Amino acid sequence: MGQLLSMTKRTFFVVVIVILALGVTGVIVFDQSSPQTGAVAQDVHTPTPTPDTTIYWDQVRTAEAAYQRGDFNAALDLARQAVALDPAPSAAWELYKQASVAAAADDYLSHLPASRYRIDTQHFIENQVNGTDYFIIDVREPDEFAAGHIEGAVNIPLRAVGHSIDQLPDGKTTPILVYCHSQKRATHALVVLRELGYANVTNLSGGWAAYQEWKAANPVLPTPGPTSTPEPEPPSC
Repeated sequence: MGQLLSMTKRTFFVVVIVILALGVTGVIVFDQSSPQTGAVAQDVHTPTPTPDTTIYWDQVRTAEAAYQRGDFNAALDLARQAVALDPAPSAAWELYKQASVAAAADDYLSHLPASRYRIDTQHFIENQVNGTDYFIIDVREPDEFAAGHIEGAVNIPLRAVGHSIDQLPDGKTTPILVYCHSQKRATHALVVLRELGYANVTNLSGGWAAYQEWKAANPVLPTPGPTSTPEPEPPSC
């Protein structure tokens, strides 16, 4: 009986120790990465600091106000600052993209000359005869190009212009002539090229159709000499 009681006491103490051990390990979290065995981990529920959203949205609203009054460079700078404060929300990014496009459009339109960067066939050919070495881009489709094109032209279809920077001249001031069938597609290409920094791009007025018509009516090329002054263009859409 005494032996049984002694075993019962031992069993009781073992159970108590196990319970205490389980209780301790259930409430203490050990930092496994710590070099000190048994070190208590930091509180995993500590909140991560978040950006100051008040300053972010104040910056976005100020940028929007600058955009609305047409101060696109200020809008760009303010939107950039907002993105730096907190890159996660999309508001500043979207405003930055809109202001970038608006700034480029404003720059293009404010410097648009009366000729709208157009040159007619006669003056294009006269310039060539007088030594202007144009880099000529035909933005029509390959089948149109194969059917006939200006001598020396490079075929870069309109939708491929943005992916063909490696085919363009290294110098941003190289004279570039861009043309299509009637100048409509070429006008889009001209705007893109000028906004990419090519400062000497012109569009062939009337395109390939006008070029062929002029060549048929003028089989003899002009001789070297002063290029004639283009006549003022009538108002057009």
